[in-house]
Amino acid sequence: MEYLMTYGWAILIIIIVIAVLFYLGVLSPSNITPTACAFPPNFACVSFKLQDTTGTLSLRMGQAVGQKIYFTSIACSQAEEPPGWTDLGVYVNNGEQADADFLVNCTDVNGTARTGIIGETAAFKLWLNYTEVDTSNPRQVRGDITARYEPA
Repeated sequence: MEYLMTYGWAILIIIIVIAVLFYLGVLSPSNITPTACAFPPNFACVSFKLQDTTGTLSLRMGQAVGQKIYFTSIACSQAEEPPGWTDLGVYVNNGEQADADFLVNCTDVNGTARTGIIGETAAFKLWLNYTEVDTSNPRQVRGDITARYEPA
């Protein structure tokens, strides 16, 4: 009987500790989910932040396509096709990053703003339209981003 009581108390304490960790959010899946931003070669996400109240993505991009490019517009959505475009108008030299963050409202599959709770993660598709300055060729690049909502 003493054996069962000793191990019973130990198991009860372990269950209480695990419950407290879940309650405090330490073992929450949203804290474990990694954030990532992936674009094809020659494009890089330098930094990104997703605001909780507006669903606005703040993104800093770098490029190494071999020449100066002009980012014309950006779109961010959970849909398969971009629902709308945000104008940019930013020049970026080869091998450098943009001087300013690109701001775009991310939408859900229905095209409405995708807001979230602080700490929650969401995955989006990103489209960037750009023009090669030397050749005037318009191009588009698509990437994926998984970001955690942060306070505005």
